[in-house]
Amino acid sequence: MSGTLTAISDFLGWDNAPSDQVSIIVNGGGTSRQITNWTSAVLRLGVEIMPWTAALGMTAARASATGADTINPGDTCAVYIGSDLVFTGYVITVVEDLGPEDHMIEVQIASKSVDLVECAADFSTFQMNSTNALAIAQKVAQRSGISVVSINDAGNADILAFNVILTETAYEVIERVSRLAGVLFYDQPDGNICMSGVGTRRAATGFTVGGNVERIQTVRSLGGRYSKVTAICMGTVSLFTDPNVNALADQMGVLTIGVDATDPGVPRTRNMFVPVENGDQDNRVARQRVQWEVNRRIGRAYPVTLTADRWRDAPGQLWLPNMLAPVTAADGTRRDLLIGELTLRQTVEDGTHADVVLMPPEAYSPEPMLNPVLADRFLQVMASAQRSVDHSVQSENLAPLEDSAS
Repeated sequence: MSGTLTAISDFLGWDNAPSDQVSIIVNGGGTSRQITNWTSAVLRLGVEIMPWTAALGMTAARASATGADTINPGDTCAVYIGSDLVFTGYVITVVEDLGPEDHMIEVQIASKSVDLVECAADFSTFQMNSTNALAIAQKVAQRSGISVVSINDAGNADILAFNVILTETAYEVIERVSRLAGVLFYDQPDGNICMSGVGTRRAATGFTVGGNVERIQTVRSLGGRYSKVTAICMGTVSLFTDPNVNALADQMGVLTIGVDATDPGVPRTRNMFVPVENGDQDNRVARQRVQWEVNRRIGRAYPVTLTADRWRDAPGQLWLPNMLAPVTAADGTRRDLLIGELTLRQTVEDGTHADVVLMPPEAYSPEPMLNPVLADRFLQVMASAQRSVDHSVQSENLAPLEDSAS
């Protein structure tokens, strides 16, 4: 009985700890109402997940009593855990499930960024000059009523020229420009999105086997890892190399430029070649790329997946994506890992649980990317010539919009 009471207490927040009760504030049909007492809740958040989502359920009888049966797709919605706003978005789907023993209502909600993910980028121009990554992201997001904020000046990298592909979604534009700037972007509680570096926040406490961890899975892998990653200049030189016994060595001597990175954890020879792109001055991006390949693959080789019995650290702050949190193993070893994904689950019968995916911070660093406009000189010349003749290719100078830190 005590276990049941504890689960109910956690669910309803009866003790002195911050409440973990999930509630929503729904605006639609000219009214605003708060709905609580959900019998089930699943929230999914992540650094690499957009939009953030929630699926909330209750019986039809309770839905009628609380007004949940009047929720409609398209209503604006804010999702709370206790007094903490988790994300802001829209009701996407309402499911009514009638069976011989029960009659349930489920409300499916997505953060506002769903429109960035699903809808085409809408611009007055598809070529932008003299701007930065943050300004481009702000421009593409404002059509959906979403602001883009900067954490610690992330996204302020200068981008001399940037072309939007006509069929791209707004999300794809922001994803490309974020890679150019070397930053992450993800949802914020107020419905906007942020540009951020990796692991800019730290949880006060983390996850401890034998403490708040119910189960844990750790992985050590050599899958997808290489002993050496080498940058290669792609050209026609190999076509004119003498076909002698040292042809391969001669070709590689010409093609390699001395830009490489090694993974000492790979015991046998496993090589990977990455191309040096046209326009990569002094091989700057190639040098970043080979080291990124090694670091990211090492990071992804050591994921930790665990289930915790709570959603908050010891002081009561919600765990959220892009937080660094200590993970203490059964043998007492402790590592700081990055929270990449969270699934927050709650039912009256089973209480509160968090399924968490963590990896070393390097696993989430964005891939270095050369601006395609700088790489393709032919496209630059053609665009310049076309503008001078008929102005069919428009360009716009986007002055960087004022950024703010969240």
